[in-house]
Amino acid sequence: MQKDLIIKLICLVAVSLCLTMTMAARAADVEIEWFEPEKYRDIRSGVESRKSFQDRVIAALTGYFEDAAAATLPADQTLYLKITDVDLAGDVEYFFFRFSMGVRVMRDIYFPSIEFNYVLEDPDGNLLKSGEENIKDMGYLFSGRFYINDPPFDYEKRMIDDWFRKNFP
Repeated sequence: MQKDLIIKLICLVAVSLCLTMTMAARAADVEIEWFEPEKYRDIRSGVESRKSFQDRVIAALTGYFEDAAAATLPADQTLYLKITDVDLAGDVEYFFFRFSMGVRVMRDIYFPSIEFNYVLEDPDGNLLKSGEENIKDMGYLFSGRFYINDPPFDYEKRMIDDWFRKNFP
């Protein structure tokens, strides 16, 4: 009886691994150039070093673009992105009590936006679609959903997902 259970578990793990590898192999290719991120409008933290926070933001947003492309685009297409500006949701405000620390404060006037150029190509390098975008979510605080305990930069993630859904149905 226990031997049958072990065999079933091994089969389940093997099937899961095969499905995962198949899904990974089918993901569209995304190439992102982060153009002069040190000049972006708002990619700063109140307490973390600028470089460390910038690296964390870039890693998260890169993952969000890749995930959205994998969920939306055919596997044989390639999406090239050149990110030219990022303005994160909220703004860092500084308080000078005992230590000089900044806190990211969310207000409706500090909505997220990402500016970029994109090119979508087929496997032969033929242009399928291209453009210059400035995606923003001016109503990010009024979506009816609270983003407590969600992934970091979730307002930006939702904005990226929405752009993919609208442009690559």
